[in-house]
Amino acid sequence: MNILVCKNYTIADHSKWYGDRTNETNLENSYTAMEKLCVASAKQYIKDLDEVKVFRGNADNIRDVFKINFYEIYDLWKEGHNILYADLDVLFVKDVEYFDQFDKFAMFNLTDPTSTRDEHYNVEFEHFFNCGIRYYPKDMDQSVWDLGIEMVENWNPDRWDSEQIIYNAMMFSQDIKLAEVLKPWLAYQMLREDESDLRHNKINLGDARAIHLHGSRSSSNRLQSMQRLKDST
Repeated sequence: MNILVCKNYTIADHSKWYGDRTNETNLENSYTAMEKLCVASAKQYIKDLDEVKVFRGNADNIRDVFKINFYEIYDLWKEGHNILYADLDVLFVKDVEYFDQFDKFAMFNLTDPTSTRDEHYNVEFEHFFNCGIRYYPKDMDQSVWDLGIEMVENWNPDRWDSEQIIYNAMMFSQDIKLAEVLKPWLAYQMLREDESDLRHNKINLGDARAIHLHGSRSSSNRLQSMQRLKDST
């Protein structure tokens, strides 16, 4: 099967995001509304999508959710499925293909910053990809998962995006060429409220098929942008 996976956990401690979100109002309600928009847009636009699965539960903090969801996706993959993962702050806006288009684990656009180094894992990425949309083909190599598991079990507690470091290490362990995965129309990054960032994405917003709105920077504002984009498509 071709499955879209999302996650929407109830979190006790909101201090371990990109910034401390303890006092951010309507956080859970915003993500619930984002989920509805994300799932509806996926069903409308993603070709050959068979099922949508939203993992739910309770966790202490978002970093624990990252770890839990890593294994949830791994267990689902072992059942023999192609899996597309999307954060809840992703909106699909045009017909788009992911399933059976890639034979390696893939992400599709650079994040902010576009390069990074992590001393805990002793890794450096000249091209640092955003993990908010990622694709796991059913026949991806087990060794890629094994590397991820090793890194998850040696979690870096000092950075909020350890998950993203791990997924970049997994992707580039495949000896993958940049042109195979750098396809910004499949994961346009809306880093700011102005809704257009040609410098970062290298394409116009109108050419995007999927838009990642970076809700961790302000969920209520990004929800409004998400709704506005939906209404304009």
